[in-house]
Amino acid sequence: HWVKGQRYIPSFYNEPDYIDLMARLVEEKISAELAQAYLPSQIGIVLMNHGCPHKAKGFTSGITESQAMYELVREKLIHRYPLISIGWLNHDTPLIEWTQPDVNQAASNLIELGAKAILFMPIGFATENHETLLDVHHIIHALDRKHSEISYVQMPCVNDHPDFLKMAAQWANPQIEALLGEESLAVNPHLAAHTHHHHHH
Repeated sequence: HWVKGQRYIPSFYNEPDYIDLMARLVEEKISAELAQAYLPSQIGIVLMNHGCPHKAKGFTSGITESQAMYELVREKLIHRYPLISIGWLNHDTPLIEWTQPDVNQAASNLIELGAKAILFMPIGFATENHETLLDVHHIIHALDRKHSEISYVQMPCVNDHPDFLKMAAQWANPQIEALLGEESLAVNPHLAAHTHHHHHH
């Protein structure tokens, strides 16, 4: 039985609820794990986005939205925590110019500016994947070898956080209503294969 129609939740990079949740999670984590030992001016925050090549074969590769989302989250935190940087999780491929600074560089910059603790928060990823788990883990290990006196805190993605699920459900509602209101779209892949071969007869 083929899918008879589908919709996608539109990009939520600038949804106020999502931005508020990102900032709140950072503040809660700092209160729970760092606030006792460090002043706000000693806590560096790296807000992580999915890295993008600058030239992506004509596709707008998400840099603009990711940058805008970073600015919105940063705005919520900067008055209390002055040391904030965007950090791009890039795939290091030769000859391709990726978004900068990468997460490693971002953390190093904040350490240079006086951060004694670095918090890594994925904002451009809603669910964990090998980048948010393994890549960040490796980056922290490498930083720790160079700066063992610094505390590092790796935060999870929102994943199935109840507030996020509630939001996502609300974003999906108009899409579901649109689906219910339209004729279902039936697609039969066999027909496509069929018409494709007509010219042989």
